[in-house]
Amino acid sequence: MSSKPKKSNPSKKSSNDREPGVSKAPISVIFFVVTVLLAYWAMMELNTRAGGFNRYVYGPYESYKVVEAVQPGSGDDPIKLGADIYRNICSPCHQASGMGAPGQFPPLAGSDWVNVEGPNRMLRIVLNGLNGPIDVNGETWNAVMPGFGDVIASDEDLAAVISYVRNSWTNEASICTPEEAAAARADSGDRGRAWTATELLALPLEVQ
Repeated sequence: MSSKPKKSNPSKKSSNDREPGVSKAPISVIFFVVTVLLAYWAMMELNTRAGGFNRYVYGPYESYKVVEAVQPGSGDDPIKLGADIYRNICSPCHQASGMGAPGQFPPLAGSDWVNVEGPNRMLRIVLNGLNGPIDVNGETWNAVMPGFGDVIASDEDLAAVISYVRNSWTNEASICTPEEAAAARADSGDRGRAWTATELLALPLEVQ
């Protein structure tokens, strides 16, 4: 005698058939902290690399002031030239961002040595180098920078890279002219040794 199959009760549902619900458990503290840290990191990256969010500025220009300074029909764009020279010669130490390397190379972005009235001291550093301690934005650095006067042999090239640095990232300073570069080269070209910070601070900001 065969047994009758049991009838299933439609009112009873297995655990797999239950409707999904919303958990009332609080958000994990670790998830919240990680989210805040990621948002902070993203804002810092944008602040460092976005050119001040100026809609008029595109690479290699880093400020609208530099765009205005470019004269039409003047031949090669000095800011683009300066960007190329910086990338090839300066960025291995000072980085493409101008932020330098902690404990090794001081930053150029926002530097109180860059954002001054005239380019005289920067020109001397690039031409002859820098030796010994130097305070940059309140932090002391002690390293040796070689001179590049022989490598950057053209006054136009020297003025271009100085102008690029003085008007890139967060920097806003005057354009360096080839005439200023030539005057600084003539005055310190046969110096034969690197400058110290003390010696540089004794020099005027403007090229004499």
